[in-house]
Amino acid sequence: MANTLIIATTSYAGMGPYVASIVNAFRKDDPMYFIFHDHEDDFYRKNVKAELHDKSLFLKRADSHWNKLLDLLHTKPSQKQLNSLLNYCKKNDMAIVHWINSPGNKYTNQYLEEHGIKVLGTVHDLHPHEAKCAPHRMLRFHILNKRNKKTMVRARYLVTNSRTQYKEMQSLFPDKRLFFHDFPSLVTPIVAKGGVVPKELQSQERPYILFFGRIEEYKGIALLYKAFTESPEISDKYDLVIAGSGQIPFERKSNEQHVTLINRYILDEEVRYLYEHAVCVVYPYISATQSGVLSIAYYFGTPVLASDVDFFRSIIAPSGAGRLFKKSNVEDLREQLKYILSHDNSEIISKEKDYYKRYYETAAIRKELLNIYENINKASK
Repeated sequence: MANTLIIATTSYAGMGPYVASIVNAFRKDDPMYFIFHDHEDDFYRKNVKAELHDKSLFLKRADSHWNKLLDLLHTKPSQKQLNSLLNYCKKNDMAIVHWINSPGNKYTNQYLEEHGIKVLGTVHDLHPHEAKCAPHRMLRFHILNKRNKKTMVRARYLVTNSRTQYKEMQSLFPDKRLFFHDFPSLVTPIVAKGGVVPKELQSQERPYILFFGRIEEYKGIALLYKAFTESPEISDKYDLVIAGSGQIPFERKSNEQHVTLINRYILDEEVRYLYEHAVCVVYPYISATQSGVLSIAYYFGTPVLASDVDFFRSIIAPSGAGRLFKKSNVEDLREQLKYILSHDNSEIISKEKDYYKRYYETAAIRKELLNIYENINKASK
């Protein structure tokens, strides 16, 4: 089997656990090599298993405003950067380069293809999610999405982890080779073993409902906040814990009670406590093409209430591993939350754990990806 190089350009906002889980599925003797762009926290160096380090390059790059600005201004990599990547590929006899965080850069992809290397790009979000943030962030969001779209249009090989998205891509790109593999678990060894209690919860006494994840408008957190704060039959008995960094998409009420907002980066070591001590976790997304948040809840056996967007419905409806409510519907969210809080959830928990064992098993993802690489390698130039 020909050699494949996986390149991870960021560990930001869930991308780190996503990449680490996929990479750690491979064995040392697999024909795989890796380049990781680490930030100050050395996420990849800490979370990629040691036996793969000899086949990995860990490049350090600060996650700074300056570097983000440079990325926007310099669309095309320098010739030095292009040559450096090509030389690494030739030295290790690469047949395929797989951009795991995005479709890649169209100029870099073209350069590699001109030198006989096939390029596979990952499509995370075929259509951009709803966003509401500072003007400069919105501009960056718009530019990067436009850039990714142009790269997708000219790509020959694309892969996604969303079955709904995969079907749409088949209609949009009938001339491309398209692939699907299951979304990996976001439970890294550090998350699984974590034992740190978030300082904001050290004196927590009441049972709590959890939202966990980076705070974005499309995740529907404002709906959850409204449903909770306007339902005394819930807030009289439970607290709401919203844990994650980002711009808060709602105005907090002056008479608000029993809401704990942990608006910061959540350490991997804190995730286990958040889930194991929650009575349930709510994912009130307005849209979601794919997400790894179910894997965390399923691993720790936390009952899930999620909106019926395609991704969640495609998993929860047939498996029974959780409960659904109508997306963007505060009344239904409130009613389904009351239901899950007042019933025995042991059957849901059992189905969640079973789903995790069957579909988040790393051996399955390894097999899926090695088959994808083999198919690409056999394809005509």
